[in-house]
Amino acid sequence: MPAKPPGPHPRHNTMLPPDQNSPRLLILGAGPTGLGAAYKLLQLGYRHWAVCERNDYVGGLATSFTDETGFTWDIGGHVVFSHYPEFDGFFEEMTEGEVFSHERRSFIRIAGRFVPYPFQNNIRYLPPHMLERCLKGLEEVAGRRAAPDRANFLAWNLSRFGEGITRLFIEPDNLKRWNIPLDRMSADWVADRVSPVDLDRIRENIRLGRDDVSWGPNNTFQFPKYGGTGAIFEAMVPRLRDRLRLGKEAIAIHPRKREVRFADGSSMTYDRLLSTMPINLLMRRIVGAPPALVERAQNLEHCDGYIAGIGIRQPVPSDTCWVYCPEPPAPFFRATYFSNYSRFNAPDEQHYSLMCDVSHSRYRPHNRETVVEDAIQGLIAAGMIGESDRRDIVSSYLIDVPYTYPTPTLERDAILDALHDYLEPLGIHSRGRMGAWLYEVGNMDHSVVMGMQWVESVLSGGRESVWLDRQ
Repeated sequence: MPAKPPGPHPRHNTMLPPDQNSPRLLILGAGPTGLGAAYKLLQLGYRHWAVCERNDYVGGLATSFTDETGFTWDIGGHVVFSHYPEFDGFFEEMTEGEVFSHERRSFIRIAGRFVPYPFQNNIRYLPPHMLERCLKGLEEVAGRRAAPDRANFLAWNLSRFGEGITRLFIEPDNLKRWNIPLDRMSADWVADRVSPVDLDRIRENIRLGRDDVSWGPNNTFQFPKYGGTGAIFEAMVPRLRDRLRLGKEAIAIHPRKREVRFADGSSMTYDRLLSTMPINLLMRRIVGAPPALVERAQNLEHCDGYIAGIGIRQPVPSDTCWVYCPEPPAPFFRATYFSNYSRFNAPDEQHYSLMCDVSHSRYRPHNRETVVEDAIQGLIAAGMIGESDRRDIVSSYLIDVPYTYPTPTLERDAILDALHDYLEPLGIHSRGRMGAWLYEVGNMDHSVVMGMQWVESVLSGGRESVWLDRQ
């Protein structure tokens, strides 16, 4: 059974000010969750709130940057798909319909070839000895007729896909992404992120030479025409007016006084606080927090990211969306043909862009000084560019991003339960990709709707289903 999700504390709705209908709401962070909350507050016409952001821009992990050569870069390969009509309405309003729609074309670079995604449905592309190994593992699993082993993420994969697929693709791919042994990770976060196994269908794909690529919630997706993913959230700025305070880094939170102190020497009071910063950093900022609990929060694991953008003075050579690269020497787990998402992500149609996601952690660090060159070498090794294409590289852009992936370790849920049991009665609510520390509900649509539902919970007692149910 999945571990119990962090639930609201029994005193979740206590400690409101005398006017029960107008608590002062303070939002720390103008990323997708904070701006989702702001959007809902604007919809409701609510007055007593503000958003504070430590950066001089909005968007958080969904920010975009344009370099001096005219290339636009995201913080990783975001694609927009949705589980929620509330997000659909937000996205439509922010983009005003100025979007491109795409059918996913993605591949795994393995054994010197490009295997269509999802891997397990398209193993017919593998060399004969690898194909035989994968089929043997799938048949052994099917013969056992047992439910997947949920002891940890590695055991889950072995019991669902067998040795072949797990060892050839799933384990090296996830090690690059998470930078932690898979047997230290829970299996409870997987949800709809891994394609189901249908052995008869896989055999039929092999027999017919058929590609099987339509699985998954992101098999179709949208992307803003102009400004990258960050344009979605930049569109909120004029709506917020003086409610948005940029350059406001929270350095101390006094729960008894209901006050936040900022690095610029100012302070603000609140009745309910929505924090979207990483929850382990939040605990360090709470004055009077139990030291043992603060220390326990630091046991939450995460990954940091380098985004290496490579702009090339050539027409784009492929209609691919992205490629997973589980094998060395590529340092990245994914390379995205970012100008295929929008032609306006490159200066013109005589240029194209590749964006490489390099994940690193305290267990598997990567040298910042060499990461761009390592990414170029990886693209050459993967057959995505040639050595001769170096002369046409006109932009190499590095984004150094702390806290990109909240790792779903075996210990995570127990730690989160303890943290939320402490925070919620204080009127402090930690939400969002890194605030909730729940990768399984950390997509853009989840994050925006999590902010909306927090507002509804605080003001009218609505249920925060995204945060509570992890769907």
